[in-house]
Amino acid sequence: MDAKSMTLRDLFGPDRRLVVPVFQRPYVWTEERNWRPLWEDVTVLVHQRLADEEVHPHFLGAVVLDQLLTLTGSMPARQVIDGQQRLTTLQILLAAVRDVARELDVQDRYVRALVKLTANDDDMTDDLHAAYKVWPTNIDRDSFRMVMDGRLRPPVDVAAPVAPSTSVIVRAYWFFRNRTVEWAQGLNYENRLDEGFDALVRVLRDKFELVVIDLKPEDNAQVIFEALNDRGTPLQASDLVKNLVFQKAEEQELPVEELYSDLWAQLETPDWRREVRQGRLKRPRLDVFLMQYLMGELAEEVLAPELFLTFRRYVNGTDMGLVALMRRLVERAEAYRRLTAEEQPATPEGRFLRTVGVLDANTVMPVLLWLVTHFDEDDRAGAVATLDSYLVRRTVCRLTTKNYNRLFLELLKELKAKEDPAVVADFLLRQDTDSGFWPRDRDIRDVFRSQPLYKQLTRARLRLVLTELEDSLYSGKSERLVHKGELTIEHLLPQAWEDHWPLSGDGGGNVEAHERRQSLLHTVGNLTLLTGRLNTSVSNGPWERKRSDILVHSALSLNRSLPTQWDEEAILARADHLSEAFSRRWQSPDGNAPASSVAGFPTPRSGTRETAPVGGPATVQMPRSRRDVARHMQEAFAGLPVGTVLAVSQMVAIPTSQYEAGEISPGAVAARLRADNVPGIRAVPGSSPLSARKIS
Repeated sequence: MDAKSMTLRDLFGPDRRLVVPVFQRPYVWTEERNWRPLWEDVTVLVHQRLADEEVHPHFLGAVVLDQLLTLTGSMPARQVIDGQQRLTTLQILLAAVRDVARELDVQDRYVRALVKLTANDDDMTDDLHAAYKVWPTNIDRDSFRMVMDGRLRPPVDVAAPVAPSTSVIVRAYWFFRNRTVEWAQGLNYENRLDEGFDALVRVLRDKFELVVIDLKPEDNAQVIFEALNDRGTPLQASDLVKNLVFQKAEEQELPVEELYSDLWAQLETPDWRREVRQGRLKRPRLDVFLMQYLMGELAEEVLAPELFLTFRRYVNGTDMGLVALMRRLVERAEAYRRLTAEEQPATPEGRFLRTVGVLDANTVMPVLLWLVTHFDEDDRAGAVATLDSYLVRRTVCRLTTKNYNRLFLELLKELKAKEDPAVVADFLLRQDTDSGFWPRDRDIRDVFRSQPLYKQLTRARLRLVLTELEDSLYSGKSERLVHKGELTIEHLLPQAWEDHWPLSGDGGGNVEAHERRQSLLHTVGNLTLLTGRLNTSVSNGPWERKRSDILVHSALSLNRSLPTQWDEEAILARADHLSEAFSRRWQSPDGNAPASSVAGFPTPRSGTRETAPVGGPATVQMPRSRRDVARHMQEAFAGLPVGTVLAVSQMVAIPTSQYEAGEISPGAVAARLRADNVPGIRAVPGSSPLSARKIS
């Protein structure tokens, strides 16, 4: 390769075209990071020249150019491998200064000097766009032509901000034009306009330098492109992917322009460059899709920093032709766009996709992408319902999501091997650890009776559960309600219940009764959905008036069976009623949904053992492949107020996801307590029998 320093006169003076390949990203430089610093550099050098100070050349960075074959009679041309943002910006700056110079009627020689730097002049060339020194990628060409042809006119209100929807190239032009006008106005007051433009043109032409790297035919342009970043705007992984695909298309002598317009242009819309949240970070939507696509194709985890390297390995290792690969990529992108759309149809699959968004369960997306591109909606319905049940049940039971990536990739491998959507249920039923277990109906009932889900789930997730429970309670005998507003979550027994909801009895017994009531306050049995206005009007009032107002104004099935008395037993009975509705909506792993009981919720079953005490942890019956004493102790205190004290014998008697009641050794609990290494729990000093207090 040849590398040499060139001024803008050296680079832009000769009749030559610098062509940006269609596969490079569009123009993305911004005012704060790029245009303003460049203009400040310009004005500093101009000020030095006007003050008769020595003006040293200013380095603008490097550009990389590659060989570009041209037809006989065509203008000489080079392909821009790196530096297109910089070259485009310099042309826009020169055009803005040129147009202002024309309008201010300064000496014509300054305008002519700028025209030579912004337009080729070869009457014998056959190139359709030969006049343009730089020829940008497809998406920017219309805007660039308008700027370079001088066809933009100042708005009536020159102080009005440029609309955000305006092309970035046009916005760059207006920035440089407005700065030039402001600078010229200051000179005009001093009658130094011609002197100022003389300094400005000479600085732009002769004092800004770039290192121009001209590649030889044997140089690998792709390797060099991957190693370079533009000033202040790093290349995204999808930019590197795009460049790789089209470099290979050129090597294979495929119709690059046609492939771009017919296929890749569909991935160039602003929506694909929009940043979306992925975990705690934000990434361009196209990058996120490419990660999901590769995981679906390779059935392996793809990390964001390794996205391009993984894609390159995938392209080099596939037997698929490049055109077929591009078609598959665009087809999967359209499927991904439908799966992640904000508006989803009112179908079971559409409801599940909304659920995926609420649960932030993007790790399931490679499986979904594979299902929707291999089976029609009817054939994949069972698999989708299975995933829906699995994710929501685990969310309600607050089971870990930390190994979902690995789990769903293993599922994807089985799907690809057997090509049968029934694999989904079979695979998930085999999971026997806390990172993969599929909770049963009894687990949901225990959670509903004992866990303060109002405190444990986000409002969006809890509202999703209650909204779907409402739909599950629909009997078909009444009108189906469609509420377009956002319903709020209301406590039937209010959070501030002391004024209108006195406890029965007095003395020491009230302490236990108070704790029992508090333990039920935030459970599902005590929660409902109301409109915001109704919620405000009935919030903390007595039950008789509250129930009357709800029955008058609310037509939800959640609210139509409220009893005349609302107490702890009624809350537990409603929890059982809603757990049955939940199990109809999100089917049990064994497929046995409970019978509907829409008419009213049942009373607590007599003679049925409650697997979790009120206020204690729900007993999610996971296989005993893992035993964690500390987790058992934490679950024993779950749902109890900070400050609660339990003796070792009491902790042993409470069933949790780790141990059945009485199964764990008291010595194991005592040893862990004495070691003082259970988060949120501390031993009570000098206690006999040994006891622990919940401290957080």
